[in-house]
Amino acid sequence: MKKSTILVLLIVFLGSVLVVGIFGLRAVPYEKIVYVQEIRPTSVVTKSANAQELEIKIDPNGYYVLVPYEEGLEVLINYELTPADCTNKDIKITIVQPDKNPPAIITDRNTIVFTRKGAIHLQYSAQDSASGPTMDFWIYPYN
Repeated sequence: MKKSTILVLLIVFLGSVLVVGIFGLRAVPYEKIVYVQEIRPTSVVTKSANAQELEIKIDPNGYYVLVPYEEGLEVLINYELTPADCTNKDIKITIVQPDKNPPAIITDRNTIVFTRKGAIHLQYSAQDSASGPTMDFWIYPYN
């Protein structure tokens, strides 16, 4: 090897040692994305004068609950996400009704207020990916 090649390699080596010595080696951590795999209801509670926790039932189409109807019925549906440490916990709740006038409205994240008596179909969708999991939930008021 020529002296000039060895000299260039030595300068590059010393320069890299100097740069690493000043700035150090920094590991750049990346945030692991954990997607929602399942949405499951944990409890359903009526928020009326005679508040009660209701039994959640399962059928092949999803989850459902029977609720004693009264004027101004409010139903609070609590749910959990699996895994619990998922990165994006945003859930979209949609009323799935064939008619344009559903019997209830969603007032906040998980409270449903009935404006009239009638069954309602809710769909909970994870917003962390396009093909995220969904949960179908029906509420059947009765007298």
